[in-house]
Amino acid sequence: MDLRARLVGGLVGYFVLLIVLACVLIALALREDVLEEVDASSRLVDLMLAMSDAGEHRLARVESLIAEGGMRHLAVTLERDGEPVAQEAAAGGVPRWLAAVLPHALFDLAEQRIRIDGATVVIKPDPASETSEILAESARMLGLFVLFVFVAGFAAWRTVGVALRPGVELERGLVGLLDETPRTLPAFELREFDRIARTMESIAHELALAREAERQMGRRLIQVQEAERRALARELHDEIGQTLAALGLAAAYIERHAGTAEREAIADCGREIREGVATVSGQVSGILKRLRPHGLDELGLLEALNDLLDFWQGRQGTAAIFARLPTALPALPEAAALSIYRTVQEALTNAHRHGEATHVDVELAVAVAGAFVELRIEDDGRGCTEEQLSRSSGGVLGMRERARIAGGELVFEKGRAGGLALRLRLPVAGLEEGRHDPIDVAG
Repeated sequence: MDLRARLVGGLVGYFVLLIVLACVLIALALREDVLEEVDASSRLVDLMLAMSDAGEHRLARVESLIAEGGMRHLAVTLERDGEPVAQEAAAGGVPRWLAAVLPHALFDLAEQRIRIDGATVVIKPDPASETSEILAESARMLGLFVLFVFVAGFAAWRTVGVALRPGVELERGLVGLLDETPRTLPAFELREFDRIARTMESIAHELALAREAERQMGRRLIQVQEAERRALARELHDEIGQTLAALGLAAAYIERHAGTAEREAIADCGREIREGVATVSGQVSGILKRLRPHGLDELGLLEALNDLLDFWQGRQGTAAIFARLPTALPALPEAAALSIYRTVQEALTNAHRHGEATHVDVELAVAVAGAFVELRIEDDGRGCTEEQLSRSSGGVLGMRERARIAGGELVFEKGRAGGLALRLRLPVAGLEEGRHDPIDVAG
């Protein structure tokens, strides 16, 4: 049932009952007024008949009828020698506030005097009788109106209360969303509340999925962090550690045989030390590039990307990289610049390690009148399904999260050469612009 139909139907029902009650009261009052009017007319006829009767008891009969009263709108008095002998009981005077608004001629109506058997019957219109009846009728109508107001208020309160009673269940459902204990809401009779309940259940389901995804993301980030630490420790131990050990041996040889060693041997040791220092420097530079691209802050995004692409081109056994970069870029927030750099870095790593690609296209451009920066990377490797991407390690997860933080969108799709293609679109004014000073990425 519709909420409006419930409210209107309930109110109309209460008002119909109230109208029926008003009709009953009006009918009872009308019945009473008609009976009194008929009775008064009958008494007036009896009085007229008694006065026209020629019998010896005429005067006594007239006196008795006048004493009984009941003649509406008329004041009848029997006088003898100027003094009233019998008169109708007074109906009460006209209130002052009412007399002030009534015409004065109403109180100066001419009286009729009829002589019978030495007495005088005085008949005069009585406005007090009519005004008392009108006031009584008005009091009844006013009381009925007050009753109508109270009943209408109660009807509205009752109808709205019944119609909004499901709000309690909805409130409990909202509380369940806050304390992570979603409740299954019952089916509501009103369509509006039922739609709200179903929407809340859908939101609760989405929140539960989001919370679970957040927990999984936290676990995966911790796993990725630990894996990176292990890889860094292994690289430091296996590569830099071995190189430093070789440098130590060469330095120890020079130290022990500095006075007796031949010149060529000393030169060989010096060459080994120089080559080892260069090797360590390259290894440290590679590690630093993975940890934090130093050129991003000092030189700008374009220079940092060129440096990264040159590094990958100089590695043996990697895919051929064809890059199309603009000559200048607008000032980007730090989050957007870092997202672009890390996306290029991770995409090249995945194309080399997992995609077995031989060709990678990297294109960066400004779109939509300078409002967005778009990055597209496509390779000719084995490709990857959406399910595999969802189960991938922290690299793809990190790319997605960085794009989200920067207010952008990252989309994976099948490349034209059968490999994997990704498209990253970031606004120039990113979400992190208020929290990070933008850096000049023009190079």
